[in-house]
Amino acid sequence: MLKWKRVSVTAGDGAEELETILIGMAGKNRVIKYVATNNHDGDRRLRVYRDAEQFIDIDMNMLTVYAPFLPMDLPLTEGQFCNIGFYNITGSEVTTIISIGYTEA
Repeated sequence: MLKWKRVSVTAGDGAEELETILIGMAGKNRVIKYVATNNHDGDRRLRVYRDAEQFIDIDMNMLTVYAPFLPMDLPLTEGQFCNIGFYNITGSEVTTIISIGYTEA
């Protein structure tokens, strides 16, 4: 079954802001399958990390109203963190909602 989580992230101009959205747990096989955002502005870069390793760094305008989900296959083992957020170059402080779809067995 696909489960969803979302976070609201606020970043100042010229800053990257990240939030921990999911943590790997013992006995649970968690795999992130999709990432989406409510904003499709090219002045923000969507970023996804597993622990300190960066997996995604794309302009948010790559996701559109017609193709809002970025497919991925990012497993989390026990103790691994998925941090998600964005780099802001809009010229002012902005807030974006970012969602993930994940499976858990």
